[in-house]
Amino acid sequence: MLQLSQNCDLVQTQHTRMFGYFTRLQIGLFLAAQSLVGSEYNFYLIFTYCKDKKMIKQRKRYSVTLGVVLLAGTTVVSAQIIKNGPYIGPAIGYYVFDSDNTNNAEDAFHYGLSAGYQFTPKLALELSYFRMGSEIKDSMVDEEGTPQLAGEDLDINMFRVDGIFNFLSNRWTPYLVIGYTRLSQDPQFRYDEDDNPVNVGLGFKAAITPALSVRSDVRGYFDEHGESDYGVNLGLFYLFGSPPAPPPKPRPLPVKPPPEPEPIVKPIDPCTLDDDGDGVNNCDDLCSGTPKGSRIETTGCRILTVPKKITLEILFDSNKAVVKPQYLQSIQEVAEFMRKYPSTNTEIQGYTDSRGSDAYNRKLSQRRSDAVRQTLIDEFGVAGSRLTAVGYGESDPIADNVTAVGRQQNRRVVARIETVVEEVEKSVR
Repeated sequence: MLQLSQNCDLVQTQHTRMFGYFTRLQIGLFLAAQSLVGSEYNFYLIFTYCKDKKMIKQRKRYSVTLGVVLLAGTTVVSAQIIKNGPYIGPAIGYYVFDSDNTNNAEDAFHYGLSAGYQFTPKLALELSYFRMGSEIKDSMVDEEGTPQLAGEDLDINMFRVDGIFNFLSNRWTPYLVIGYTRLSQDPQFRYDEDDNPVNVGLGFKAAITPALSVRSDVRGYFDEHGESDYGVNLGLFYLFGSPPAPPPKPRPLPVKPPPEPEPIVKPIDPCTLDDDGDGVNNCDDLCSGTPKGSRIETTGCRILTVPKKITLEILFDSNKAVVKPQYLQSIQEVAEFMRKYPSTNTEIQGYTDSRGSDAYNRKLSQRRSDAVRQTLIDEFGVAGSRLTAVGYGESDPIADNVTAVGRQQNRRVVARIETVVEEVEKSVR
């Protein structure tokens, strides 16, 4: 058992004791429950309120004590807790008014009923009504002019609308509560509207069964007059609805027959294997991992189709058809390409700039293409049957003919040779 106390002398459980200028009130609540599956645990809650009152200066000191002890059995309740649906339950509490309160009310117990709806495991909305039997604190005259003496009965009604936010969603749940409160009293000492404080608090909820739980919280009440009241609440709530379906029981594992003895396997010669399936065994395959469907040669390497090309471009002086020595190296490279790929042929195309007549330029471009063709034949031994020379005159310029630089680029002979050949993939070994 755990019991906390402040500004109180020795307090005996579940007894009221009065002496001197001190008044002590103690409430003990014992709850014992048995779960749906038969597991048993005890819940022992002690709520202690102590009030010390000095008559000389009317100075008050308050202490609110809440102790909780849980004695659990050796097993845990396994039933699933209902987490959504409507709920209802009775509640009691104690309300401590601000020491300077204008309600002219003594601190008092209250009792009532709360009902709400649990929308999700962590969010609920709740409506509550409480009746508070207090006493008039100081002799005054109420709003109707009737004198009221200190100590006479003062009835207070309390209505609350609260939002409850659970930090967890299991058997033991701390929670935050934020809500709106309306207090009305008879007789009325205030000459304005009834109190409408906002309440904020922290509490703890413990499930006794899947549908039944006990809940306790401490709250502060803050109104528009700058007053701060405090209170504690204790309630027992029943949640309607069905608990979530328990998880299906695991199916029993099938009994496996004893394993059969593994057959004796003769070792396989790796050279008889063909991992990539190209028809060449692993020992002779120089290119492993050949894609299926590829053409291969005897070493297991693919036969690849590779495009080959070369381009020749020679520039000429104005009104000239003489091949300059600086272009002989380029012409030689074309000749070597054609010797390497004997199936290739090419057209040698000659061009001029735009100066001069079209007929003259066509003849000049023909002489230029003939000069390059003859160089390939005479100097580098390319067969004339593989070469065709054509003059296109000033057509198809590649630059403007306004500037000298542009005209220089248009006075040209070009040849493009393309072919496709088959090559064997290089070995990866």
